[in-house]
Amino acid sequence: MGYSLTVSVSGGRALSRRAVLGGLGGMASANALGGCSSGEGPPAPRPSPDVAVLVAAMTAERGLIAVYEAVLREHAGLAERLNPMLAHHREHLAVLGRHHVPGSTPEVTPAPVVPPAVPKESSQALELLRDAERRAAAARAEDVRRVAPAMAQLLASIGAGEAWHAAVLGEDR
Repeated sequence: MGYSLTVSVSGGRALSRRAVLGGLGGMASANALGGCSSGEGPPAPRPSPDVAVLVAAMTAERGLIAVYEAVLREHAGLAERLNPMLAHHREHLAVLGRHHVPGSTPEVTPAPVVPPAVPKESSQALELLRDAERRAAAARAEDVRRVAPAMAQLLASIGAGEAWHAAVLGEDR
């Protein structure tokens, strides 16, 4: 057998049990989400320490892309050799971008990446790229120590790709 609850409010109006419980639930939700008395919304979530590493890795990928593009402008004959590696860096940037949640860091327009001067000799240009790849691989290896396991796997994979690029760039062709 059911029972009913009726609450009388000022003005002689009655509220059903469902209305009272629904109102209490709404108040509890509002309290849990934003606090009762502050009048402000919920505090902004603190970004994970991984976010800074992620943003730095994205900046590094933009830098590598800029170096490859500069070398290719100066040494178009290297396109067949370098375009696959450039495509890898663009893919790395896209994958990293999928892990970045807009609003998780202050929205800052990235500074334009200024690549270094490209040597006139193609062998020296390849050495420039090889050094950039080595530095990037070392940075990703360092990053792995500073992030959660899932992000570490991604950064380790990217770092392995960069180490492979450095090795391939060191081969005589």
